[in-house]
Amino acid sequence: HTRSDRDWSSDVCSSDLNNALTENNEQGMFVTMFIGKANLDNGRLDFCNAGHNPPVLGYDAHDRFMDMEPNAPIGLWPDLEFVGETIDNIKGRLLLVYTDGLNEAENRQQEQFGDERLLDILNSRHFDSAEQLVRHLNDEITKHRDGAEPNDDLTMLCIFT
Repeated sequence: HTRSDRDWSSDVCSSDLNNALTENNEQGMFVTMFIGKANLDNGRLDFCNAGHNPPVLGYDAHDRFMDMEPNAPIGLWPDLEFVGETIDNIKGRLLLVYTDGLNEAENRQQEQFGDERLLDILNSRHFDSAEQLVRHLNDEITKHRDGAEPNDDLTMLCIFT
């Protein structure tokens, strides 16, 4: 994929948003964010990642984490510049964006679900739809927790292009 100096994806992870969150932020709060715009007609994905988990993108029947620019989370330092990126064509691939409540979900022994388990599940089974994939992952998280209360929020967004 390509990196671009100033485009839609770097504008949305803008200095304005970052500066608004750094003002009067004595507690050092920050936000991780992945934001993207996918053109489902031509497959182009413009995105910016600000310290968030890397999404999973399908490659030749093997799903793996996207290699991305390591931008910092939003809200840490004023006047931070964010690098937007583009993947020219994601057609025919799955794209899974999720919060760390998925890979960091803990069971009663405080063992995390983990990145490898996530990839193993995605690579060992065929899914007919994004909905089926998300439901299956949710079921796997529930099994892994084995009755433990959720330790974080869990959000998943999956697109089959």
